Amino acid sequence: MKNILKGGALLVALCFVFALAAKADDIHLCAIGSNCSTGSVIAVSSGTTSATLSGGNPGLIGQQLFLAVLTPLTDKSGNWNDNKTTLWSLLAPPVDCGNNCKYPNLHSAISQESGSGTGISALSFNVTDISEGSWLFSGEYISLPSEPLGTIFMAFTEDAKGHLSSVTPWSSSLIVTPEPSSLFMVGGAGLAGLLLLLMKAKA
Repeated sequence: MKNILKGGALLVALCFVFALAAKADDIHLCAIGSNCSTGSVIAVSSGTTSATLSGGNPGLIGQQLFLAVLTPLTDKSGNWNDNKTTLWSLLAPPVDCGNNCKYPNLHSAISQESGSGTGISALSFNVTDISEGSWLFSGEYISLPSEPLGTIFMAFTEDAKGHLSSVTPWSSSLIVTPEPSSLFMVGGAGLAGLLLLLMKAKA
C-alpha cells in the first residue's frame, strides 16, 4: 500500500514538473504601449511597427525565431481552411510540431478573430511566416510588417533540428484592429449623418 502511495505521489510530482516545463516554453509578444494582460489575443493598431518578445528559452544554440502571419479571409480560399490541417504544416518549410500539432486549430483562430472587434467574419486564413534569425535574448524587439485589418501575429521558435520549441498562446499573440482615431471618425460620421436625416425629416 505504501509503495502504491509513493508511486502515486511521484507521478503527481512528475506531472507538475512537466506542466511547469511546458508553461515555461510559452513566449510572449507585446506591442509597445499595449495592454498585454487581456487574457485573449492582444489588439494592436494598424500603425504598430514593433513588439517585444519575452519568456521561453532565448539563447539556446541553433534556436531560430519566426513570426507567423495569419491574414483572415471571409471565404474558404485561404491556405488554412479546415480543422484537419495544422497551422504548422502550412509554414515554409513545414515545422515538426510534435505534441503541439493540435494548437492552435482553425476553429480557435476564427473564434479569436470574431471576438477581437475587427468586424471580420473569417472562414479561413492565409498563413505565411517571416524568419527573424537567431533568438538571442528576452525582451528583444521584433518588427511587425504592415498587414491588413484583422491580421494575427504569432511568434514561434524552432530548435536546431527544426522542431517547434516555443510558441505564443492566444493571450500573447497580436491582432491588427482599427486605430481609436479611425473608430472615432467613423462613429462621428455616422452621428453626423443621423443628425442630418433628423433635420431633413423636421423640415
